[in-house]
Amino acid sequence: MDIEHLFAELHSLPSIPKVAQELIQQFDNPSANLESVARNIERDPVIAAKVLRLANSARFRGAREATSVEDAAMRLGFNTLRTLVMASAVTGAFKVDTGFDLKAFWLNSFRVASIARTLARQLQLDADAAFTCGMMHNIGELLIQAGAPDFARRLNRQPQREAAAHAAEETLQLGFGYPEVGAELARRWQLPQLIQHAIGYQARPSQAPDDGVYARLVAQSVLIGETIELDGVSEQAQQSLEGPLFEEVDLSKLFQALPAVLEADKAFAELLG
Repeated sequence: MDIEHLFAELHSLPSIPKVAQELIQQFDNPSANLESVARNIERDPVIAAKVLRLANSARFRGAREATSVEDAAMRLGFNTLRTLVMASAVTGAFKVDTGFDLKAFWLNSFRVASIARTLARQLQLDADAAFTCGMMHNIGELLIQAGAPDFARRLNRQPQREAAAHAAEETLQLGFGYPEVGAELARRWQLPQLIQHAIGYQARPSQAPDDGVYARLVAQSVLIGETIELDGVSEQAQQSLEGPLFEEVDLSKLFQALPAVLEADKAFAELLG
């Protein structure tokens, strides 16, 4: 099987809703304002419901309940809305039926995205782009689940592996892994090359056709996510990450920030899927 055959087996390409596509473009428009964003959100009942739920969650709830999308948008702010719309659009595009734990998958994706955004701020990179790269870093896995279900069911019965080993097993059996499939989906969705390269080269950032900064960021975020899932946000976890991949990262500063970041993002994670 090659990637073209995999996409052919999908019958129809997973798609981001038109309203969500327009919203993502609107967030990139310097002249956009919260009022116009709220009007667009109102056109998609699923996104609108999530915005209202988040605005009335324990993290954001004010003295009174937000009863309109515009109220909720004002309470959440531009950056939070962007994060929610992007996460909602991507998570809503996929359905699989292979015994795959979709909730755990999205929780992991969101954790990696949150870590990537935090790292990007420390490294003075684009935090929104980093979040999108993190959110979509393993999106190719869902296409493999949908387009190669027999293989996916066998893989799902195996013990959980680290990301690198998982991708290597897919490459051994299929000829490609989830990074390459995710990059091809990003290309077909006409996402920026920065995102395509970050996804496709996350296992080999030095080979990325650009400077590989965002591919490296994804690699760092995935490894941090796996480490803290095993050892928590601990000194032991921090020490185990020290090495060439993190030579430009202030791990001490990062680990001080992570508990608050991950706790704050729980409200988002509860809205996934």
